[in-house]
Amino acid sequence: MQNPPFRVSCVFSPAATHLIFVFRFAKPASLFYNRIRKADGGFMQVHLRPRLAAAASFLCGFRTVADIGSDHGRLAVALLQQSSATRVIASDISADSLTKARALALRCGVSEEQLAFSVSDGLSHLAPGEADALVFAGMGGELIARLLEEGTAVAQAAECIVMQPMGGTLELRRFLLEQGYALADEQLVLDAGRYYQIIAAKPGPGQPADIPCDALLEFGPIAFAKRDPALYPALLRCRDSRLRRMRKAEQRGIVPPQLAHALYGVQELLNILERERQTNEVN
Repeated sequence: MQNPPFRVSCVFSPAATHLIFVFRFAKPASLFYNRIRKADGGFMQVHLRPRLAAAASFLCGFRTVADIGSDHGRLAVALLQQSSATRVIASDISADSLTKARALALRCGVSEEQLAFSVSDGLSHLAPGEADALVFAGMGGELIARLLEEGTAVAQAAECIVMQPMGGTLELRRFLLEQGYALADEQLVLDAGRYYQIIAAKPGPGQPADIPCDALLEFGPIAFAKRDPALYPALLRCRDSRLRRMRKAEQRGIVPPQLAHALYGVQELLNILERERQTNEVN
């Protein structure tokens, strides 16, 4: 039986008239998703939270994956434990984070031949072709774009680039398309009450592609085309949030044009999806 993530203790009240139950969490809440469990062989097994698990699903079958901004190394270790990659190169600008990643790899039975570490900002530690897949998870979209631009030779030599931006999805997709990358796949994931986007791209022919409207750049033309199940609720949440911001702005006598444009774009996508839903209900 699995131990609960909290401990319960029972004490008397100061007046000794009733009992007080005290709940103490045994683990930080952040580990409820990125859990590390002991496997049968004695080594630990990493279980990824949904957003990282979705990113990992886009990385199956590659020989060498470079995990850029690896942090504590959970994604890197999980890719090897799941046999998604033969080798992973984990890099981070923080030496302290990589020290923790090394400790995790040791606990999980991952060898140095399988998992290499490098203190690096972006792609500067890689030679073109050294990694056939790159993954950027948990950083801003504009930062990912900057790192790709600074490491163009390495990025262009990769077969696949998987990104899980924390924001700036519109700016990231615009950069990719303007620089001649091709969007390969997309997915929206609900994780701990927040929607995240996973974007897979590959080097294209080098010619800028047609740029979709801003709303599609923000939420993903592929996700919209395949009607990702999480897209409609993500659009609803975004629309409602922008409506609240717009009403507050209007109360101050301001109508921000950028916010109005963004709200209009999201509503247009919702209108298309809602018309389809109504048609399906009639049929």
